[in-house]
Amino acid sequence: MTTRTKKGSAKTPAKTPQPSRRFPVLWVVFGAIAALLVAAIVFSGEESIGSAGEYGDVTTGGESLPFMDTSAAIMPNDPALGQIAPTLAGTDFDDSPVSVEHDGTPKAVVFLAHWCPHCQAEIPEVQAWLDSGGGVEGVELFSVTTSANSGQPNWPPSDWIEREGWTVPNIRDDSDSSAFGAYGGRSFPYWVFLNGDGTVAHRQAGRVGIADLQVIMNALAAGS
Repeated sequence: MTTRTKKGSAKTPAKTPQPSRRFPVLWVVFGAIAALLVAAIVFSGEESIGSAGEYGDVTTGGESLPFMDTSAAIMPNDPALGQIAPTLAGTDFDDSPVSVEHDGTPKAVVFLAHWCPHCQAEIPEVQAWLDSGGGVEGVELFSVTTSANSGQPNWPPSDWIEREGWTVPNIRDDSDSSAFGAYGGRSFPYWVFLNGDGTVAHRQAGRVGIADLQVIMNALAAGS
């Protein structure tokens, strides 16, 4: 935002009054208005791409999961196992509501960052699997786009998701990455697999791979 300072006007001696000059003042006023209009256009453009488009309002319900240890892709003694994960409620890039509820159906939730090369490799593989008839009956798949940063590659995430033809219901995380933090995430991609009652069955950092994804999701379906 540009701050404009008001210039003082020189005093004219009373004995020799001068006619006022309105045109320079008008030009100053018009110039200031033009500057404000330019600033409004710039800021409105940033808003449409930033918090109004790439970030969303997300609501988390319940206690947050402990952070996952980033020194290992899989924690053998993960303290989150058996803990009830927070519910998530937000919107996708079309402002349609998307929620992760504990409704008796097992779920796989993957957290994605647009600038993460592993996420960029994971999405097309999963989508190709789904397009070819993949997926596990009785298990729902969700994604959360998070940690968006206009200074990082592959911006914006909305274009990335659309370009990949991503059909998985997606929630836009907020600018504080609240959903990602509530699920204990620290690296990408980040997978959290939930039983039907919302308890954590498995967490994994990094790419899972389609074969392993099928094994994990089949185990979820069998246990439901």
